[in-house]
Amino acid sequence: MRRSRFLPIFFTLLSIAFVIALYFRLRSDMREQTIASGRPTPPPVKTETVTAPEPAPRMTTTTPSDVKRADQRPKPAARTAQPAPQPKPSMIARVLAPLARVFAPASPAAHPTAPTPGMQSSASGQSSSQQASQKQEAKDPNSDTTPPQLISAEFSPPQVQDGDNVSVIITATDDLSGIRGVSGTISSPTGKALQGFATQREGDTNRYVGHIAIAKNAEQGLWKISFINMSDNASNSVTLSYAQGTVPPSAVLRVVSSNSDNTPPTLKNIWVDKRAIQGGEKDVIYVEASDDKSGVNLVSAVFQSPSKLARVGAGCQRGDGDVWQCELLVPTCVDCGDWQLEQVTLQDKANNLATFRQDNPLVLATKINISGTACDKTPPVLQSLALDNSDVVLGDRGAVVMVTIVATDDNCGVAGVSGQYVGPGPGSGGFFPLMQAGDSGTWTGRIQLDPRAAKGVWRINSIQLNDKGHNLKVYYASDPLLANGVFHVR
Repeated sequence: MRRSRFLPIFFTLLSIAFVIALYFRLRSDMREQTIASGRPTPPPVKTETVTAPEPAPRMTTTTPSDVKRADQRPKPAARTAQPAPQPKPSMIARVLAPLARVFAPASPAAHPTAPTPGMQSSASGQSSSQQASQKQEAKDPNSDTTPPQLISAEFSPPQVQDGDNVSVIITATDDLSGIRGVSGTISSPTGKALQGFATQREGDTNRYVGHIAIAKNAEQGLWKISFINMSDNASNSVTLSYAQGTVPPSAVLRVVSSNSDNTPPTLKNIWVDKRAIQGGEKDVIYVEASDDKSGVNLVSAVFQSPSKLARVGAGCQRGDGDVWQCELLVPTCVDCGDWQLEQVTLQDKANNLATFRQDNPLVLATKINISGTACDKTPPVLQSLALDNSDVVLGDRGAVVMVTIVATDDNCGVAGVSGQYVGPGPGSGGFFPLMQAGDSGTWTGRIQLDPRAAKGVWRINSIQLNDKGHNLKVYYASDPLLANGVFHVR
């Protein structure tokens, strides 16, 4: 009877001991796992190559065959250090690990990285740039915004004797409308002699040829093309300069001269026939000038009004000896007072040029007093400007824009009107005259646009007015009176 009671009690105590032992074992395993998870991750194990040491050399004689066999001997294998094996987790830890991962908080690395503000800005910038490049339209094949391009410039022949003729050959191209004209200037080695030239197209080629007569006694040495002016039919123009490096340095002509003249004429004296005259009368200015070699060829003079708004030129002819006679024709309606000689220009037969201005005492001392019943020192006044069309559509024959201005003058009356227009292309634009239409105050002009004129905004850049007394006034695009001078070409 006692034995039957003892067995149940024994097994009950054994079960309780087993449960207690299992509890402490689980607690120990969980503590070790928690400590292990809190430790920093060890750095990766470095792998290094270990080379077996070579055997010590033996004191023997080495023959070439031994060296060859040594080279063919296989190299010792490299040993790579392996990372130490990690201890295997216990059975209970393996059983409870999935439950721990389920109830453990999620690791931040498990979430995808959110873009930073800098990354968002960069991405949006790239997107905007791509959109802008996609929106950028290709160049309109019917819109000419580019002036002619210079290919080459040369002289033929490259060397001449003074008094001979030479050809200047300009090779140039234009992308759309074609070249309208090419002209330029050549200068002597010292720059004191200048001579202009104009060209004509040679057949259907890109060559434009001009003919220049080299003056007798011209300065000896290398003459160069100092300026080249080119324009196309779409009103794009460009001026190239030797000094700025846009004209090829090879565009030079060697001039050989037995009596080389590089000195311009000298001004000796100036005097006037009448010190005072009435408006509408004529006066004569005498200019004495000499030249050391080739001789004086041209003389001209310009007088300026007391208000400095009017100028009158005087053409000169050779008189006795070194004296030239310059005839001054004065308008009836003119600014009254002392007209000052502004400048005298002298040129010799070798094209050497000299201009004398008011810093010269002879020029400064020359004045003519002009009086009259109608004295006008005020230039014309622009009242309004209008275009017949501000939205121009180019057709097969291009387009015409009519410009109408109204101008008044307080005394002498408007004598002439001209204008300048500019386009969107570099150097695009041109000049146009205006003619009197109807009454004396209304003037109209035509702007002829080529079918391949540049698309975009065009505008009237300036209007120039002068009256019968030679008073001059220029209105520019910044003036509010020219605000209506804008038209769009499409």
